[in-house]
Amino acid sequence: MTRTAIRSVLVGTALAALLAAFRTLVVVDQAEVAYVTEFGRPVRLIERPGLTFKWPHQSTRRFDKRLQVDSPPPREMLTQDKKNLQVAWSIAWKIADVDTFLASVRTMPDASARLEDLAASVLAAELGGRDLSGLVAVGESSALEALADDARRRIDDQAESEYGVEVVDVQLRRLNYPVEVREAVFEQIRAERRRVAAATRAEGESQARQIRSAADLERSRMLAEAEADAARLIGEGEAAATRIANEAHAADPDFYRFLKTLDAYRAAIDDRTTLVLSADSPFLKLLTEGIPEPPEPPSGPGIAAEAPPAPATAPASDRDEHGATGEGED
Repeated sequence: MTRTAIRSVLVGTALAALLAAFRTLVVVDQAEVAYVTEFGRPVRLIERPGLTFKWPHQSTRRFDKRLQVDSPPPREMLTQDKKNLQVAWSIAWKIADVDTFLASVRTMPDASARLEDLAASVLAAELGGRDLSGLVAVGESSALEALADDARRRIDDQAESEYGVEVVDVQLRRLNYPVEVREAVFEQIRAERRRVAAATRAEGESQARQIRSAADLERSRMLAEAEADAARLIGEGEAAATRIANEAHAADPDFYRFLKTLDAYRAAIDDRTTLVLSADSPFLKLLTEGIPEPPEPPSGPGIAAEAPPAPATAPASDRDEHGATGEGED
């Protein structure tokens, strides 16, 4: 054998040794687990991350142990009240038993497909036991959360026993009507809302009429009471005025007559008034004759002390001086 052939054999042997050594190395990442298989048969599970070894003829299957989230396309399902809905959901899962997983589904895409079918059947069963009105209710009365929890428990029990998969969460992303009937359903919803709005407006108008009627009745009552009080006060005032006038007239009839005559002059005579009367007219008596003298008090013992005081009128000389006579008035 020549030296070149020997060199080629040595190089080939070295490369084969290096390749065999490389195939014996197994590097496991923190986010995965590895299974060593021999001609397709599982031999050893490697769960700890790091560097380990295997025989060169053995193979390695790696599985992601992180949380997986799948969002399959929507599917049509029926509710208990026979409402056809398009349901979209999300499911979060991870590998719990690598042995069962490898024996049943073997790959991650196969596991996603199996879980999609399983979740669809469970969700369809859960929706079939509930009415649409309970699912779309707002607040604590909504049944969506309870439906998702029940579906997650059922899916987890079956998936863990059959596929070695733990289902962490199931959430409903969307509930909608199919495209074929969506417009008709929306029109029905709008018609129902219009009916409710019309009923609400009618009730509001009825209450408004009742409130206005009660307010008008209360207004009429208050006006009647106010008018009655006003009439009573006016009557009391007129009665008091009449009483005071009668008392004043009774106290001094001549003075009262004098004041009334002056009031009559003030009302009838001004700068542009012209009166054509006879000289002995009673209306001009005060102007022509002046204020009459008060009568003399009666004399006698015990009478002078009880006589009323004379009117506070000035003497004739004073009247002439101050212009208080009828001639001065004219």
